[in-house]
Amino acid sequence: MRNLLNVYETISKISSSEAPDLPLVATTWCARDSGGSYESVLCVFGPSEDNAIIDLKRLEQDLSRGADESSWHLSNVASWDAPCPSPELACDKVLDIHYFGDERAACLILAGGDIVVVREEPNDGQDKIEIVGSVDRGIAAAAWSPDEEVLSISTCGETFLLMTRDFEVFKEVAFSSADLQSSKHVSVGWGKSETQFKGKRARALRDPTVPEKVDEGKLSPFDNGKVQISWRGDGAYVAVSSIEALERRLIRVFSRDGILDGVSEPVDGLEGALSWRPVGNLMAGIQRMKDRAEVVFFERNGLRHGQFDLRLTPEAMETWALDIKLKWNVDSTVLAVHFRDRVQLWTMGNYHYYLKQELRLPASKAMSAVATLSWHPETPLRLAISLGGMPLNPQSIYFEA
Repeated sequence: MRNLLNVYETISKISSSEAPDLPLVATTWCARDSGGSYESVLCVFGPSEDNAIIDLKRLEQDLSRGADESSWHLSNVASWDAPCPSPELACDKVLDIHYFGDERAACLILAGGDIVVVREEPNDGQDKIEIVGSVDRGIAAAAWSPDEEVLSISTCGETFLLMTRDFEVFKEVAFSSADLQSSKHVSVGWGKSETQFKGKRARALRDPTVPEKVDEGKLSPFDNGKVQISWRGDGAYVAVSSIEALERRLIRVFSRDGILDGVSEPVDGLEGALSWRPVGNLMAGIQRMKDRAEVVFFERNGLRHGQFDLRLTPEAMETWALDIKLKWNVDSTVLAVHFRDRVQLWTMGNYHYYLKQELRLPASKAMSAVATLSWHPETPLRLAISLGGMPLNPQSIYFEA
């Protein structure tokens, strides 16, 4: 891919009358309507500490009116009270939203433990808004498989659940420090210091495949402690990144049936960002060191497989690059590196990664509002960016190579 050219960009602002006192917290692309004239993004507002309401709205574009800001408009889908069932949380939080185009229904996963389905066109005997399940210990992260048949949930009770599309649990796995023994890695350390050859030609004779320093898996001081789940593109495996025993950030890889397949090797400064490349060869994560931050890659067996430097200054690492997220696009050609107030788009060629675009979010208060990013599920180079703490909708941008 030689270059990425921004060929279309639009911003649609959401007024306070459309979403009063509620922050924009999550977005997802919706399937194209039957008429074929609209593209839409489902937006979730709330809840907040002062207003325990979730407001679900659809942001639609009428292409017959052109492609400017006025062609986008909000329509109401559903609204309901969402008091948080967990006393440990000031208010509930939407962790994941997924839209099922065949059922015209949205599934929301809440941190308090509730799984909510909102049906736009409920059948007889169905409720428009229904709590289809609840996890007593609360939910840390959740993600649907690419084929929309399996829901994976990491609970706050250090367990991992797999559910069918009918929300029946068919596998429950408890996280354990014993999982580290399932590693398929081979130690290639230098052994004891007294047994090493340290003559003047020792460096020249050193095996280049053996690292000079072997990581111990020390936690990054900037790790936010969150759990991240990412599925492989074919839905055969799912990866879960979490902190093990408050000492190490660990990536566990499970099969679709919930069998532990392997764990990641120790990496100092590994943070919670995780995105499995849809083609399946690599998982991307973030390693933060004192002087730099890198995107690091893992194979399915957990072994490191390359990295590239994000070229951040020390000032950036302490401000807008303090929290970093990763997201591959649908055809695995572009990796979005998502910071607080900007999104960088990286592509790979000849085993080298190139920064193709940096999208600055058009807001003076962006530093206080963490944005969300959603790649289009069918159009590889289209994405929606949203600012949750400001009256700004997802920013829809077209790119072409």
